[in-house]
Amino acid sequence: MSSSSKAMNSLRLDLKLNGYAKVNPTDKTREFLRDFFKVLSPEGREHLANDVFECSGDEQLRNLVRSIETGLLVPLKAQGGKTPSDITPSPRPGIEDSIENLKSEGIEPITRSPQSRLRHNCLERDGYKCVATGRYSGSHAHPKNAPTAYLEAAHIIPFALGSFQSNVSEAVHRHATIWLNLRRYFPVLRHLSFTSEEINSEKNVLMLDMVLHKEFGQFRVIFEATGIANQYRVKSFPEAVTGAIENLPHNRLIRFRVHKGNWELPDPALLKIHACIGNFLHMSGRAETIDKILKDFDDCGGLAPDGSSNLEDLLAVSRLSLLPTNVNETPDSKFKKSTSKQLPTEQSRPME
Repeated sequence: MSSSSKAMNSLRLDLKLNGYAKVNPTDKTREFLRDFFKVLSPEGREHLANDVFECSGDEQLRNLVRSIETGLLVPLKAQGGKTPSDITPSPRPGIEDSIENLKSEGIEPITRSPQSRLRHNCLERDGYKCVATGRYSGSHAHPKNAPTAYLEAAHIIPFALGSFQSNVSEAVHRHATIWLNLRRYFPVLRHLSFTSEEINSEKNVLMLDMVLHKEFGQFRVIFEATGIANQYRVKSFPEAVTGAIENLPHNRLIRFRVHKGNWELPDPALLKIHACIGNFLHMSGRAETIDKILKDFDDCGGLAPDGSSNLEDLLAVSRLSLLPTNVNETPDSKFKKSTSKQLPTEQSRPME
């Protein structure tokens, strides 16, 4: 994309947002859209600028923000427990036709059945070590006195974005809506022909220390490209727990390589999407808001008892029932499982 096109997209966005009138002092619609624009690729910026420019008024701009939040950010951060199922429709013209077109591709839900093989392949590829800290898997042969850790296979694009009930129309529609948002603002997924059916593939998985995996899954730790092939700088945000990052290299530089086998390394394009989301959640402050929403749902299925919940945020994702993310689980059974504590072992927690 030419520099003139980039400048034009930025100008169009600013012209529209400069005329936006806040509904109250805490209204962050304008800041949200500008921050999101900053982290996207040139093609993603063009799509967002078009979506903003086509909004007919301030209410549609607010709905656009809500559609991105409920149809992209919340699903990315929701892991286990109860998952808010309502997605605010995007005001973009023709959105329903696009969703129906995506549904017509007949994407099938993924399952956990291939994950034992996937885990074995990635452990072999990564040398039975955490790719970030270099600590060995305690369940496999390792050098004497070498530091060890419980290792888990971490998905870059979360597993939950590929698991849905294919026999429930609302779940299929929700899945298509989320992936339409992903493809629109991260067009590289279309160029790679990456669909949710490929989530359980080696290029979307890396072996991480169990604690580091949690922070990576919550976008509090990201891997940013350095310009050198397969070399990344591990970036953590202040919210990351210290135990997850204390064993990282002092310079935070790591390099991926295939230790054994012919398995694909983690895809740089997928890691870039993950990094973009992490940077946006941090700079916009939306991570804390989304975590609050999810915690309220996980704790009591609705408003916080003290009334501290953001009503606008909560109501935006609470109009429909909660959908299970696994095709074989009901919302109640999944919630019971999420509240059942287990000691973390590598055998009992092969994947998250």
